[in-house]
Amino acid sequence: MQPADTAPLTPSAADELKRQQLRRMQWIATGMFFVVTAIYAAATVLDAAHPAWSYVAAFAEAAMVGAIADWFAVTALFRHPLGLRFIPHTAIIPRNKARIADNLGAFVQGEFFAHERIAAMVQSLDPASRLATWLAVPANASVLADTVRQALLLALKALDDRAVRQFLDRNLSNLFRELDLSALSGKVLQALTHEGRHQAILDQLLKSLNQFISQPEIKESLVDQLATKVPLYFDKIKASTARYLLERALDSVRELLIAVDENPEHPLRIRFDASIASFATRLEEDPELKATIRQYQEHMAANPALRSYVEGLWTDFKAWIERDLAAEQSRLHGRVTAVLVHAGATLSADAAMRTWINTQLMARVPGVLDRLRPRIGALISDKVKEWKDEEVVDKVELNIGKDLQYIRINGTVVGGLVGLIIHAVTLWLR
Repeated sequence: MQPADTAPLTPSAADELKRQQLRRMQWIATGMFFVVTAIYAAATVLDAAHPAWSYVAAFAEAAMVGAIADWFAVTALFRHPLGLRFIPHTAIIPRNKARIADNLGAFVQGEFFAHERIAAMVQSLDPASRLATWLAVPANASVLADTVRQALLLALKALDDRAVRQFLDRNLSNLFRELDLSALSGKVLQALTHEGRHQAILDQLLKSLNQFISQPEIKESLVDQLATKVPLYFDKIKASTARYLLERALDSVRELLIAVDENPEHPLRIRFDASIASFATRLEEDPELKATIRQYQEHMAANPALRSYVEGLWTDFKAWIERDLAAEQSRLHGRVTAVLVHAGATLSADAAMRTWINTQLMARVPGVLDRLRPRIGALISDKVKEWKDEEVVDKVELNIGKDLQYIRINGTVVGGLVGLIIHAVTLWLR
């Protein structure tokens, strides 16, 4: 285990460390073979000197056999022992690379991405609560908002202004041409007049108009305009006459406005209703009106002013977004941060919503896994198949080769002990 203050090794450095450990264990296992070989030779020479040497020779002989057998077994996994290709069932890993790759891919997607395993993990994590807690911290929300800001900046810089303007020009013009403006306007008018909704708008207009013409500055302006039209010579007489006529006219208008406003059955209201209904019907059914509107649409769609207006809107919008996102105190960044923090706090306080989110995630786990698992398995399988035979051998041996050398060491020791037991039993039976 690495110390806490030690930097993690790079992949190449980690592979080199594994290679050194593998070589050290190979030397230890091979060294044990030479040691028991030397012991066997010495015990065989000294066998006549004392009966105990026969036990030593039996142990060493069996240990030699165990060491060679396990060396052969470990080596046969990765390559042909002594380069002898005619020996069957050797170089097992490189010769079965494709089958191993397919089995490895199937194992990973079946064991690590099983429905039950992933669903249990999602349930234990409670992602909705974790998300709510994380978002409720302003620093976290700011980091996420900054990520959004950087993504928007990159997207804006990557956009081709000319292509965007051409796209907007082409599609907006076509959309405007294809739009049935007369029918749409008729539907809008019908919606506005449904259940007398337009009467509320009319009431507000009547009140606003009454307030407007009652303002002193408006009255004085109208008096001045009217005085210039009065066919009299003296200015004072003109002004007095204009004021008198205007006040009488405004009084009449105000009385009419008040009467219409206070009387739901006023004839003007009825005529207004009939006019709106008639115009809505004409918008949908009158061929001449529809043709006139269509002609107007075609004219507007082909008008260069429309294209210039759309291009100007895009240019101004992009410039504003870029300035705001590049600013240290970005309003958009602050707004997104505030929205995220509010969303986190709201979600933290709403247990029902968290439960719903987790339920939705759990319901979608099987479908997502069914789409991803075959791709993951195929990715692993294809990657292993791309490796050359020596690459496969090197990668596998580096990761498990050191442990396999313990098989050789254990084979040497266990083989020697078994040989010693067999020798002792043989002498006892004699």
